[in-house]
Amino acid sequence: MEKKSTVSDAAKAEAAKKAAAAKKAAEAKKSGTKSAASEKPAAKKPAAKKAPAVKAEKPEPVLEEVEQEVEAPASGDKGSVKGLRIGAIILWILAIGAEVAAFFAFSYAMRNGAQNWTDPEFLLMIGALVLDAIFCIVAAQLWKKSNRIKPCLASSKLVRTLWHQLGVIMVLVCFLPIGIFLLAKSDKLNKKTKTILITILAALLVGAGLLSTDFQQPSTEEVQAMQQEATEEAVGDVYWTKFGKSYHFDPDCPYIAGKTPVSEGGTLYAGTLQQAFDANRWDPCDYCAGGAQAKLDEAAAAQPAE
Repeated sequence: MEKKSTVSDAAKAEAAKKAAAAKKAAEAKKSGTKSAASEKPAAKKPAAKKAPAVKAEKPEPVLEEVEQEVEAPASGDKGSVKGLRIGAIILWILAIGAEVAAFFAFSYAMRNGAQNWTDPEFLLMIGALVLDAIFCIVAAQLWKKSNRIKPCLASSKLVRTLWHQLGVIMVLVCFLPIGIFLLAKSDKLNKKTKTILITILAALLVGAGLLSTDFQQPSTEEVQAMQQEATEEAVGDVYWTKFGKSYHFDPDCPYIAGKTPVSEGGTLYAGTLQQAFDANRWDPCDYCAGGAQAKLDEAAAAQPAE
């Protein structure tokens, strides 16, 4: 028997949503292929008499377009998420570096007895803080975009919130230490310089924090509603293997073709969608379950919201 694991409500909701879109995409692909095949003989008749250049050219691009739309995300979707998150992490590291540079600039200003905010040391500090904010904001946008494609599926609401709001957390990491340091040493500055520096730091902190906040994190109620709706649509038998990560709608899918059922001592399981979820298989096959199209639809739906 295959070892089963408990799947979180959020994970099952996301998988069920994918399943509904996947089944529709699979059915649409089949009907599109049949209709295109039935149009081919009709297109060949005028081509034989008058216009050889028109030979069945109309149905073929349609098929190619459908195949490209389905297959493109299969290879690039996971890679794009990984690239977005790596890019965000690199930018956050650069933001911490800018914060360290601001520390050194401020310390250098204190050692040199600088008092005017237009002194080179303070200007360097302000420039480093501006770069700090830019790095944080851009990193947060990349992180939010990756979460639109592949959200956190942890069972804990706190963990999901921390994951989605990581941009805000990093803004605090990149600004609070320098802010505390500035306030601690502010007695050595004149009133005008102290006011200007604290105002600039506060404005950058608040602005970067607001732009880094993810205001589209799904609530628990929305997750449960999507799970129920999608599960009702995605009914019927599905298939999965002992060592595979996806479920399949077609028992003749190339990825599972030739597999022996478990009842005969093999590794091929069959059951309902709920049973596939219980077996920790909540990713639709890109070939037979329309998983690639489901990912494409999710990405397209997320773009206008940004």
